[in-house]
Amino acid sequence: MSETNLRRVWQPLKRWRWRALALALATLLAIAVLSWFSKTAPDHTAEQSFISRADLRERGAVAVRAAVLTDDESERYFGASLADHGIQAIWLNVNNGSDTPLRFLPIVTDPDYFSEAEVERQLLAWWRGSTNASITAAVARARMPDIVPEKQAATGFVFTHREGGAKLFAVGFETGAEELLFRFALPIPDVRGVSYAIQKVDFGNIYPPGTIEDVDLSTLRDKLAQLPCCTTNKSGDREGDPINIVIVGHGLEALFAFIGRGWKLDEPFDLHSTYRTIQAFLFRNEYLNAPISPLHVFGRQQEVALQKARNNISLRNHLRLWLAPFTIGGLQVWVGQISRDIGIKLTTEVWYLTTHRISPEVDQDRFYLLQDLIMSGAVSRYGYVQGVGASTMPKPRVNLGGDTYLTDGLRLVVFLGMPRRAFDQVEFLDWEHLRP
Repeated sequence: MSETNLRRVWQPLKRWRWRALALALATLLAIAVLSWFSKTAPDHTAEQSFISRADLRERGAVAVRAAVLTDDESERYFGASLADHGIQAIWLNVNNGSDTPLRFLPIVTDPDYFSEAEVERQLLAWWRGSTNASITAAVARARMPDIVPEKQAATGFVFTHREGGAKLFAVGFETGAEELLFRFALPIPDVRGVSYAIQKVDFGNIYPPGTIEDVDLSTLRDKLAQLPCCTTNKSGDREGDPINIVIVGHGLEALFAFIGRGWKLDEPFDLHSTYRTIQAFLFRNEYLNAPISPLHVFGRQQEVALQKARNNISLRNHLRLWLAPFTIGGLQVWVGQISRDIGIKLTTEVWYLTTHRISPEVDQDRFYLLQDLIMSGAVSRYGYVQGVGASTMPKPRVNLGGDTYLTDGLRLVVFLGMPRRAFDQVEFLDWEHLRP
């Protein structure tokens, strides 16, 4: 290309570049001006709203009250928007009536919690001027003490990742001799545009009163082996992914073992989540609470769906759970399906036009779940029962999306409970054995 031609190409590019830069600077200036005129100092009277709805948990002489701040409450209290930075504050009040100091463990509440220094760094901005000092002071006062002395109380915040609709979390302490856990499942009244699919489930009316059978361990094994092989579509005339996991625990408290290991609840399919899904797919972004498509067992779509996403929407481990019509020793039984998404493909089977492609090695995903739950410390015992039956090459089974899957055909059964256990304390149920 000649020098003249290069000038013809380069000059318009230079003009476009400077125009784009000028537009960006003008936009930033407009934001700064608006922020300057709309800036407000931290308002600690905002605490009245979230403290008034705090929930209480007690264990012995220790009592913990907790409340999750809404986006608006946190913005008022700290003087700047935490939500804009993906941060959600949890207020805690701890009354230690015991004779032992408590060491606070914020990592129990959120494995990737934000430190006060990180929060302050995110909230400060040059256009806030003197308000910055007030924000710094508000964040400093928010610190939850590392130690709550015996016969004393303490109040502070944990800065967690933002979630919507509802928040399941634990508050943990150690005394030197034991770990104390307090579990909360709290609604979040007005997180903008975010809800979870689980919030639409009426768990109390899944089965009519008096129809749930309590069984012993031997009968449980038989019932689990007699379950259908697979999930189905809504009409029940086509088989989907295999039913390959069973979780036994105390109601929805069983979910805390998952939440503590980074599993996230899914958002329902609606226009909001469809837009976010398409956006994440096009720009290869993460979407930690992306919807999980419905499959059916017992004539119903899943009551609970959980996922552990990678750094983009195409890759994630995910599972679905259905409440079974029987219990064991008063513990609920959840039957389910786990698989690993390894990509996204277009489909005309559903209105949102996309579905995930699963890894064919579903037994690896089953094993991943077992490892993850054992790492949580919540597993008391586990074993295997007969399930879908072997699916091998050259004629493997396929799911509703047309993806093949390979399996030894067994179902993993995991009992969850407290207290936490190390791996060598977990009991193996001598039912079925994995093939070498």
